[in-house]
Amino acid sequence: MTVIGPLLTLAIIVAIRLRRTGLERPMSLRSMWIAPGLYLLAVTILVAKNPPTASSWMVALVALALGAALGWQRGQLFDLRLDPSTGRLLKRRSPAAVLLLGGVIALRFIAGGLLGAPASMEPGSSAMLLTDVTMAFLLGLLGFTRIELYVRARRLLQAHG
Repeated sequence: MTVIGPLLTLAIIVAIRLRRTGLERPMSLRSMWIAPGLYLLAVTILVAKNPPTASSWMVALVALALGAALGWQRGQLFDLRLDPSTGRLLKRRSPAAVLLLGGVIALRFIAGGLLGAPASMEPGSSAMLLTDVTMAFLLGLLGFTRIELYVRARRLLQAHG
């Protein structure tokens, strides 16, 4: 299986996202939980359908913790400010945040390519382990990016009354 196509597609998406990094966008504390919530729902459905083995659970929990740590760091890469004229929260994505997420996804494609085409998607197979680890890592990354942004945004709002 080749990873060149997905990596080229990812490179194009990252390039487009990098062009938008200088733009400030409004930030709503109420809607920032939608994407991680939907991803959590998807992960829950997939895990219920194909429960990991005991060893896969342990590896996935480590991946979740690593994703959470990296997500917290990624959240700190965003610039937040309060518009004094409107009182609205604004956020600006940094190039480092875009590159970090793109790098994580690229590593997933590369790891999948190195493992080769799996013979089965049975519990305990390398394909299922890679899937479980990737889902757990991204859940931690996306969730904790949003948590860190929420904490900083609340502090900013409280500081400006």
